[in-house]
Amino acid sequence: MTPQPRSRVLVTGACGLLGAHLLEAFGPHAHVVGVDRNLWWGDRPQDVRTGDLADRKFLKQMVDDTRPDVVIHCAALVDVDRCENDSAEAYAVNGGHTRALAHAVPPGTLIVYVSTDSVFKGDRPFSTESDLPCPRTAYARSKLHGEWEVQLATADHLIVRTNLYGWSSGRKTTSAEWLYAALSDGQAITLFDDFFFTPIYVCDLVDRIRALIVHGARGVFHLAGRDRVSKFEFGRLLADAAGLSMAHAARGSIDAAGLVADRPKEMSIASNRLSEVRMDPPGCADGLRRFVGDRSRRLSERF
Repeated sequence: MTPQPRSRVLVTGACGLLGAHLLEAFGPHAHVVGVDRNLWWGDRPQDVRTGDLADRKFLKQMVDDTRPDVVIHCAALVDVDRCENDSAEAYAVNGGHTRALAHAVPPGTLIVYVSTDSVFKGDRPFSTESDLPCPRTAYARSKLHGEWEVQLATADHLIVRTNLYGWSSGRKTTSAEWLYAALSDGQAITLFDDFFFTPIYVCDLVDRIRALIVHGARGVFHLAGRDRVSKFEFGRLLADAAGLSMAHAARGSIDAAGLVADRPKEMSIASNRLSEVRMDPPGCADGLRRFVGDRSRRLSERF
């Protein structure tokens, strides 16, 4: 499933984990332009403009040049503890930049805003799209603020709440990359057994974002994995997929981690509306097998 032929797609945060995979997946089927402060790292050339969304002149010029039919807004401040220590910065980036972008694009442009599963209080499993958000951290509050800015700016919007993992540029080590390396090296690690989520592999997420766009979906969608797992269970499934040992992985509690932000322990979400585009959430083991299989593949070979 692909965007409509000759459609113009603008991806912010194009050199991040999700943005890069979106560019690679959408590139053969649409005119795709990316924007990021960092350099492009894929194995095939892409039209990526270097700049900062905080520069409103740059933002306006970029939108005027690209005249997008679809904007997929991945750029965000996602360091949860950093957001907790500087909530003003979190709101400026996740709320303010989102508002500026939403008001800069032409009328009729579809805005896809990538949000988070952490907008809920975290007091029960499998929160749905119809459940009322109640964010506990500055990061989650700022991302919810971004959701509101998009919803206020246009009816042509998709809010995508998710929790993804995958192979990145190497500029930053993602949690799944760290975990794979730790298990491969036999490092002594502690994985939380009281923190639950519904993770989705980035390529599975991109497949479902494409499906929503093609089918003309609008509103709030949860795009996550089917299975609710703890961090420890996620590690065990990764070890199984990669043929690695969990001998040096201990169970632990997030309460003992000394984290700055008071993260909810229950972040699992149900992707109920995904059935509207005749797709199902992927299983955790299936996603991890795809993740392990893509380790030696170039970015262009993952779709």
